[in-house]
Amino acid sequence: MLRVLLIDPPFGAVDTGGEKERFAGVENAIPSLGLAYLAAVAEQAGHQVRIMDCTIAHGWDDLRQIGREFAPQVVGITAKTPSFNNALRTARLLHETAPEATLVVGGSHPTAMPEHAAAPGVFDYLVLGEGEETFRELLDYLDGRGNSPDEIAGLAFNRDDTLHFTPARQPIKDLDTIPFPARHLLPPLTAYSPTAASYRQLPMVHIMTSRGCPSRCNFCDRAIFGERYRARSADNVLAEVDEVIQRHGAREIRFFDDTFTINRKRLTAICEGLKNRHPGLPWTCLTKAESVDLEMLKMMRRTGCWQVLYGLESGDDLVLESLGKKNTVAMNRQAVRWAREAGLRVRADFIVGTPAETPESLQRTLDFAKELDLDFAHFNKFVPFPGTTFYHQLVEEGYKFDFSGSSSTLDHDALLYVPPALSVAAYQEFLDRSYKEFYLRPSYLLKRLLAMRSWTEFKGNFRGAFAIGSL
Repeated sequence: MLRVLLIDPPFGAVDTGGEKERFAGVENAIPSLGLAYLAAVAEQAGHQVRIMDCTIAHGWDDLRQIGREFAPQVVGITAKTPSFNNALRTARLLHETAPEATLVVGGSHPTAMPEHAAAPGVFDYLVLGEGEETFRELLDYLDGRGNSPDEIAGLAFNRDDTLHFTPARQPIKDLDTIPFPARHLLPPLTAYSPTAASYRQLPMVHIMTSRGCPSRCNFCDRAIFGERYRARSADNVLAEVDEVIQRHGAREIRFFDDTFTINRKRLTAICEGLKNRHPGLPWTCLTKAESVDLEMLKMMRRTGCWQVLYGLESGDDLVLESLGKKNTVAMNRQAVRWAREAGLRVRADFIVGTPAETPESLQRTLDFAKELDLDFAHFNKFVPFPGTTFYHQLVEEGYKFDFSGSSSTLDHDALLYVPPALSVAAYQEFLDRSYKEFYLRPSYLLKRLLAMRSWTEFKGNFRGAFAIGSL
């Protein structure tokens, strides 16, 4: 049995929103399901596991203390590109306080840029791609009862001053075989604060019911879960819903799949199960305009769904085509109308500042969002994250990107990329103006006030309005 410490590194308001701390207090503070899945696999294998979610509950001093007191033999750190510098700092700190520990890093950044992640020489192993089976086998090896690292698929490690890769790990075929996330090792749900646009009741829990996205959007990194869609059974999903309600006190569910509605038969079974087992339970999901129809949305509404999040991305067809999207402006408009007719609220994500963007296309996107009268809209700054098609295209064109500074999509001052048709000043001005122009309309504010159904929802929306007003 090993003592295993899993860490989501500190990532505060400045990391998220820059020096101006944009959206401080309303950023999306949610549990790391990736770490919770790894913890569940490690516990199942008999190891003693702790999770430190430093995004909300712990700081640098806490890391030093647990490094001394728990004395972990294995430290696993998750790292996205925006948080990679903090992951490095975390690893170095744990190396000081628990010098015998094996340091492991996984997540989207080491998977997309393993050479960059390994270059500092801090980590003993990189877990690349989907991590559960790779991490379990690595723990077996470190515990003296498994194969050597060379025989473990999905690893990278330095050997003789060279980064050595084992064969790529194949995606897990049967997701029902994975244990439910070890949420009992995380802070309670009440410690988290999802973005105000995402809930009616708290505490809310996030559930992933599928992996892999068959869409091939140029701005999205599919390195972790791949492009092949794999789904858990409806019974397995409903069993996790039962657990989070009975054991963790969840009052609302957010299905966090890239596209929850791909498999209509499975969706129908989940909806029927929710209606029969938890009538009145509110839930929301992410989906795409091309993956819904009116009857499907009505069925979802009847079984507790109150909001859908669409990745609309742009109000300009040429930009949508450049993004590799399968939807058009007309399809987006129709999907929003269907949701409205079904009685659902609509939240939409837009990505602004991609290579084909112009001042005119930016304005069309903002005008489109207002025309649709969306309940919530997010105008996300484009960042050419490693692992995306856009990143590789831009690098081939001669662009160089330094991710050592801020690469958060909410930090409007730190621009890693500005499209050729835009000036820096015009781009930054739009990023702030889009939120103000959309959310601070008197008609919108009145609509939001009349639509609120709980004191919890009112408080969250009030914090959001205050944050946007301070941009």
